[in-house]
Amino acid sequence: MAVLVTGAGGQLGKALGGRLPDARLVTSAELDITSRPALDAFDWTGITAIVNAAAWTAVDKAEDAEHTLSAWDVNATGVANLAWHARRLGIPLVHVSTDYVFDSADGFLAVDQRIDPQGVYGITKAAGELAARLAPTYYVVRTSWVFGDGPNFVRTMLRVGADRDELTVVGDQYGRPTYTVDLAAALIGLLDSGAPSGTYHATGDGDVVSWADFAAAILENSSCKVRPISSEEYSAGKTNIAPRPSNSALDLSALEAAGVRMRDWRQALAEYLLETDRG
Repeated sequence: MAVLVTGAGGQLGKALGGRLPDARLVTSAELDITSRPALDAFDWTGITAIVNAAAWTAVDKAEDAEHTLSAWDVNATGVANLAWHARRLGIPLVHVSTDYVFDSADGFLAVDQRIDPQGVYGITKAAGELAARLAPTYYVVRTSWVFGDGPNFVRTMLRVGADRDELTVVGDQYGRPTYTVDLAAALIGLLDSGAPSGTYHATGDGDVVSWADFAAAILENSSCKVRPISSEEYSAGKTNIAPRPSNSALDLSALEAAGVRMRDWRQALAEYLLETDRG
């Protein structure tokens, strides 16, 4: 399968490249998905599927009017452009979405849970989900709390925690972390399974935790302690802070019904920390 992977320079794109040695990997500099002329001029020869890992992920910056349209261009218009070509070629499109399309419902969030994005980033990603449906076969895959090869929460906690005795981390937002290696495997698994078009959730399995709990797990073997604070405390005095969903615990049953299972996030984190330490 000759898969086109967009966003190849990001954390997920790198993980996909590691699992798809024959894929055509493109960064935003190599292929601007927001540009119809650029996509029309692209050589689509041999492409049998598209995995869209490109995204505007500067959540807070998207709230700034100066950047709102840029977020829309990548997260909505760019997806529509890719879906149009997928439809033209009759090939599947895998599009990665986010927990930010939800507000604050309780319990595990099913794939058919009503979406209610509260910020610009979530709104643009919700629009991208709709645009992906233009493809003849589509997999909209929501994920959350991603870490992998690149800047991320885990690396930040390790760096900052190395110089401090205590860190304050939000303790009233809950979810499950996701290792990009596992997410990449899930996206490929959906393509290989021939699962029906639809929306799927793919995060780490295991217990639901707060960001503070996640930070404590990251720093478990250090002398740095984690003190939970409220979202209100975190946002105090800051401007353009995007609203975050208080509950990002995504239900994985649709993915499991397609024959794809996710690893416990704690096991994945342990592997990631070991590899980071070696690096």
